[in-house]
Amino acid sequence: MELNSYARIGKGILTKAIGLQKNYVEIYSKGPDVLNENRSDCHNCIVHQKKEELRALGLDKEADKIHCFCHTCPTSVWEPSYTTEKRYINEKNRYGYQPTLKLNAIRLLLLYHFLQPDAYGFIKDVCKKELAATIGCTAATIDACNDVLQDYGYCYFGNSGIRDHCINILLTEYKDYHKTAAEGGRGYITMSQDMLSDLCGIENLNTLRLNLKGILEVDNASCYDTHSDTLSPVTTQYARLRGFLPSYCKRNVIQKALEKNDAIFQLSFDEKNITFAINEKYAQKISREKMLEETKENLIEHVDHINTILEDASNAGQPEEKERLDTILSMLDISPSEKYPSLILTIADYEDLASLALQYNLHMVHMAISVVYNKYVLQNRPIEKFGALARTIICRKSFFFAAS
Repeated sequence: MELNSYARIGKGILTKAIGLQKNYVEIYSKGPDVLNENRSDCHNCIVHQKKEELRALGLDKEADKIHCFCHTCPTSVWEPSYTTEKRYINEKNRYGYQPTLKLNAIRLLLLYHFLQPDAYGFIKDVCKKELAATIGCTAATIDACNDVLQDYGYCYFGNSGIRDHCINILLTEYKDYHKTAAEGGRGYITMSQDMLSDLCGIENLNTLRLNLKGILEVDNASCYDTHSDTLSPVTTQYARLRGFLPSYCKRNVIQKALEKNDAIFQLSFDEKNITFAINEKYAQKISREKMLEETKENLIEHVDHINTILEDASNAGQPEEKERLDTILSMLDISPSEKYPSLILTIADYEDLASLALQYNLHMVHMAISVVYNKYVLQNRPIEKFGALARTIICRKSFFFAAS
């Protein structure tokens, strides 16, 4: 069973799996970075003088437009600003309600996200014995967990019909992970295979829940700190953590549960608070660069594989050999043709496609590459930007699927 190195897991589905928080007030302080004009020596700058002239005329919007040039100034000094804001959080309204899961069901749900789901969350032909070996249980436990996941609406499953003891799975909310908040999306975290392994090694349910809650808290905090290259520590009150745990989980129970496993977080405790500092190897802002590079290499290999078959099919001398290669190309969603031109992409194209794969799904990008080849390369139509064209195809595909 092959696992992806990284997986997207919806924040909504994860929050419901570990338990919805009781309603609470979130207070945070952060504002946009501001230009220190004195330290930046702006007063002799032409851009600064132009901004002042526009503001004197009451043209503040025009002044703000040219303010963006200050970000590229080598002498500019930017300092953080802070504003205190309150947000009233009702997680049931935000994510909807699904019952909380037990230990092995949470592990299995996490694992499914690493099994190369397609753009709609469909995973095919997965061996139950291999699932059991990965999360450390029996095949009977896998059956029981799947029944619970299906009853609670986290996923659907059925026999694959290809091999004995194998199943197909559909992750019900996977197709919505990439959507914006306006489109009904609730965001997702990016998890590495190493983190999955550490989480599956946790033997205590409350320890697993608290580690996943810490991951969500650290990721959410990073949304307010876009200029930092690392994920900052997050301090959370015991009272807040008790809001999603069973009623018996007092301060000492929470602390003992967290002390059982330190693979993901460096923890510090005081009378009222816990500080979660994620280990550097799991800092997702660092991981994204690795993901992009790994995905780009995967796409290069995919296109090289297609081009090898295209070249062989174009040069095939025997009809039987041409038919065999055409069949292979049809499995890659390439339309039949007498001659097959090569698919030529630049490094910039691969970088755009890799970014698309992180936002949507590698399977979706493979589909878009095939569509572009069939409708543009085979028909000798010009392509201005391969990545932009692929994005348009993916968005249309997602829209039609949602409409159906």
